[in-house]
Amino acid sequence: MIFINDLDEDINSHILKFADDTKIFKEVRNSADCSQLQAYLYILVLWAQKWQMEFNVDKCNAMHVGNRDDGSTYYMDGSELTKVSCEKDLGVWISDDRKCSKHCAYTPLTTPLEYWV
Repeated sequence: MIFINDLDEDINSHILKFADDTKIFKEVRNSADCSQLQAYLYILVLWAQKWQMEFNVDKCNAMHVGNRDDGSTYYMDGSELTKVSCEKDLGVWISDDRKCSKHCAYTPLTTPLEYWV
């Protein structure tokens, strides 16, 4: 059992926690917003170090959602986060264009077609 309720204590942004999965997101309109999001990532790393844990940075990614990608690069624990255009989140594929076509393409039909006819 791990206590993580204080994970977002100093973070004034949207953060989602589920089991061992953490997502942070923020609307980025300018360079100050980019710097603030980077600062929040740093706070997450400090929290992990304080509790003698670590994020698996190799599994951490950055996704720019919407049509305004300023090309910002984000870092955790000294490593650059990989930029992705599509990511699986709790079984659902989320894409940066906010369309469901990639989810439909990646999700196999698990029920026999005869069931639907």
